[in-house]
Amino acid sequence: MFENEIAINQLQLKQFETIMADLPAETLFMPGQGHGHPPVWILGHLAIVGEMGQTFLGGSLTHPFWVQAFGPGSSDEVQPDDGLKREALIAANLTAYETLRTMASKATPEVTEKPHGIELFDGSPIQTVGQAISLLLTNHFGFHLAQLSSCRRDLGLPAIF
Repeated sequence: MFENEIAINQLQLKQFETIMADLPAETLFMPGQGHGHPPVWILGHLAIVGEMGQTFLGGSLTHPFWVQAFGPGSSDEVQPDDGLKREALIAANLTAYETLRTMASKATPEVTEKPHGIELFDGSPIQTVGQAISLLLTNHFGFHLAQLSSCRRDLGLPAIF
């Protein structure tokens, strides 16, 4: 299952690594122009949402203490913290999505056809666990990847794709 979504997410993670290679640690708490999110929030949000996606497929949160700071509906006003280092945030994303892709590839219809129960999507076309996982692996990750790319461009760097 999720062959296309997995391929798209793998591509996006390669782009993520390219973008993050150019974003130095001193920019983590600088809000991006246009969207206002600092890279630290984007990185934390992507990581915790990737972990939350795992919970729909039988997994658990690796960073449960990040839910309040970075989960859906969180503020992007993140205070510096020793646990929010650039390399740790990058690693958390790579791990979260590698695990989510692995779990998605093994998901059964009994799991993916269940209602997801995400209040944010009430009344939307996204109704099942499978649809939510597809969204997390593709659109959601890509949306926030564009914000990170924007933060990179704010530094005066040229477009990379």
